[in-house]
Amino acid sequence: MPLKSKIAKKFIFPTSIFSMEVFKRLLLPISSEFFSENVAERAEKFVELFGSKVYAVYIIEEKTLRKVDEIAEPFLTEKQRKEMEKNIIEKNKGVANIIFEKIAEYIPDFEREIIVGEFSDVIMKKAKKHNATCVMMGFEKECFLRYRLLENIKIPVWVEIGKGENVLGVCSNLAPNVRVPKFTLKFAEKFGKKAYFIYVIDTEEKIEVDEKGVKREKTMEELRQAAEKFAAKYKKYADVKIAVGSIEGEVAKYADEVNADVVIIGREMKKRKIFSREIKKEMIEKIKHSLLFLN
Repeated sequence: MPLKSKIAKKFIFPTSIFSMEVFKRLLLPISSEFFSENVAERAEKFVELFGSKVYAVYIIEEKTLRKVDEIAEPFLTEKQRKEMEKNIIEKNKGVANIIFEKIAEYIPDFEREIIVGEFSDVIMKKAKKHNATCVMMGFEKECFLRYRLLENIKIPVWVEIGKGENVLGVCSNLAPNVRVPKFTLKFAEKFGKKAYFIYVIDTEEKIEVDEKGVKREKTMEELRQAAEKFAAKYKKYADVKIAVGSIEGEVAKYADEVNADVVIIGREMKKRKIFSREIKKEMIEKIKHSLLFLN
């Protein structure tokens, strides 16, 4: 059941969250190594609901060109290698135009560009140039996702993995738990989906991060009390599960249980030293549902 509009009145949302500004300007980076049509399908929903502008950039991976050059070096002259590189780029441009045509089936009006470069670097530059509010990428286990991007970019990143029915917000003693709950409720309301929360009491760091981002050491009992307080605050608006263990493991299990369409995670959890590239990598590879890193 969709959440009632009274939820929005109950909580005071910052303008950027309340109006879903996160989805106003979408950057769709497409690697020459992999394209997910599901990303275009998802972006179409945001265009319909929020009038989002879409910028698609097809990135011809420099590393692929370097590998080909290294393999060919013993056998071809420099001139021949340059000609081969030119041919590879031209073929990729042809592929890019086919992909752009496929995207146009979902989003008729979008800006497009083809560029040679390093995937993460191009995204950072284009996000800044277009004042993007969200990066949307596809993912398959066979394709390496640039986890460095999740560390460095300051805007939200949507990783399209799989579809489901509901919206799951991830909260923890390691985060202030301010933005994720409010965004989760508003997102679920906008899409007519049911909201769920999982509050994970992390056992590796027995601390609590308050709304100002200050860390304080706590006993296990105090952490449980904080989790129960959170559950009491939001149980009128969503189902809330309290779990004890590793964030990535508990979230993966519960996302399956509630058939999450998207799992929403806040940047604030980066305050945990190890909740960085490796933990995000584990979450992306373990969870079979789309992820939104609010950043």
